[in-house]
Amino acid sequence: MDNKRKYAKFLIEGCLNLSADDKLFIISSTIINDFTNLVIDEAHKLGITKIETLMTEPFKQKELYLNNSYEEIINSPYFSKEKYNKMAKEGYAFLNLFSPMPGFFDEVNSELLSQVSKYQTKSISLYRDYQNKGLIKWNISAVPNNLWAKSIDKLNGIDELWDLVYNICLIKTENPKLAWQEKINKLQKRAKYLNNLQITKLVYKNSLGTDLEIGLPKGYLFQSAEGKNLVNMPTEEVFTSPNRLEVNGKVYSATDLYYNNNLISNFWLEFKDGQIINFDAERGKEILKGIIETDEGSHYLGEVALVDYDSPISNTNIIFKNTLYDENASCHLAIGESFAECLQNGLNMNNEELLYHGLNQSNEHVDFFIGTPDLKIKAVLPNGEDLVIMENGNFVEVQ
Repeated sequence: MDNKRKYAKFLIEGCLNLSADDKLFIISSTIINDFTNLVIDEAHKLGITKIETLMTEPFKQKELYLNNSYEEIINSPYFSKEKYNKMAKEGYAFLNLFSPMPGFFDEVNSELLSQVSKYQTKSISLYRDYQNKGLIKWNISAVPNNLWAKSIDKLNGIDELWDLVYNICLIKTENPKLAWQEKINKLQKRAKYLNNLQITKLVYKNSLGTDLEIGLPKGYLFQSAEGKNLVNMPTEEVFTSPNRLEVNGKVYSATDLYYNNNLISNFWLEFKDGQIINFDAERGKEILKGIIETDEGSHYLGEVALVDYDSPISNTNIIFKNTLYDENASCHLAIGESFAECLQNGLNMNNEELLYHGLNQSNEHVDFFIGTPDLKIKAVLPNGEDLVIMENGNFVEVQ
């Protein structure tokens, strides 16, 4: 079996862990039709008969952006995501085949892009609720295309990008599912260690100027990937949700952020009592402003993720211009929605109860990357003791 088909098979059987009785909803793009068809073929081989698709058409979308008003755009079928809600209610597993096109929408007005993105996010609130409460299986995985490959200076074409994807996702191993289980076991050990510490807050410092304190809610839970449903491929993180009102200080981005294929570079955020009170960016400030102003909750953090700087993705020395990969290169944070699973009994709480316990609520969730080779993170313990948990960007390993 060639690696491309092996990857398609792994997404169905390894990431989503599907069987013949399951239903599959594929979100993809017309620029990767060939790979989408491979996934459908592998699903059929498994015995899955109920398969639905939603294919985005980026070239048509760009044309509409350049020639139509906001009202015309959001009423166009080319931008509709309503099917997400229907498929969630009907119990479909979601496979999002994400194929980045960095810079593709540079000619489009950034404010218009931001407005449409906010509308689309709000339109799938039911799906997001199902997703956040663990009621559906889902996975997002990246699929190379020529535009993505050409945007990465260090690569000589799409074949090299595919090869990186295979290596990072362990597709070349004899049994990718088993290889990932071994990695997951290590991540779960880290999460258990951090949970047993009963951390009250995390303190971040590095030479970029990051000096940030993040309080954790009582009953926080660090989580990692688990074998029954790998929601992100690849994954290198352990993550939790902070107390939304206990973030103070300043944090600097370590890597460019591509949001909806638009660049935000060299930016910083300043927090007081959890809220973003100031920010700037060398490029993409209006895009960043649009993210922060999505709603009330997008002024706060929803995720804290810890990743070794000495990670398989970081060690490629490549910026992938794709959050799915770049966030797993090193430590990151996320503006917006928190995770109910990151609080003890959180999956049994409603949104009001989660907010009461410190977890943020938002229609937005945007990861940004802060890990550096000199990042130091201290955990403050209940007795006031400081414990270094990351030094020089990497975990102080659990023995």
